[in-house]
Amino acid sequence: MNLKQILRDGETWKGIFIILLLSIFLGTVGNLSLIKRFLRGEFGQAFISREEYPGLVFITLPEVEELWHNRTAVVVDSRSVSEFKRGHIPGAISIPLEEVRNEASGLADRIPLACPLVIYCEGGDCLTSLNLARLLHRQGFRDLRIFSGGWEEWLAAGLPVEKEEKEDEGS
Repeated sequence: MNLKQILRDGETWKGIFIILLLSIFLGTVGNLSLIKRFLRGEFGQAFISREEYPGLVFITLPEVEELWHNRTAVVVDSRSVSEFKRGHIPGAISIPLEEVRNEASGLADRIPLACPLVIYCEGGDCLTSLNLARLLHRQGFRDLRIFSGGWEEWLAAGLPVEKEEKEDEGS
């Protein structure tokens, strides 16, 4: 059978149609929780407008490594203070999102507004780095880079870690 005969065959189209419907059904059922979250509007905050935030960009692990290694940006950890103390990128400063929301960070007094900032959080579904970047942009920072892989990706890559809390002897 050649291709023209296969395409003219009604049974072939029927099979293709059934496979297509089955794929749509399984895709919907398999991602139902994500679809529900999308319909509730949970993902709207994950998108940024280039016009509203022109200096805000997402960067990859190799880019973070290069900026960190060359010390050409300030690395900002947006996680809680307790998470920061358990482990963070060496040299990173802790600026929890809640601190900036309360306008208590005083970051502009410590770091020039033109200085590039690399902001990270846990990674994965964590949005605190993005939300912190938005707040810092409103405070005048313009060179903001978000490391969306975050702490999880840094750890998984086996890169250096700095801790401020001693681990329990029994663990």
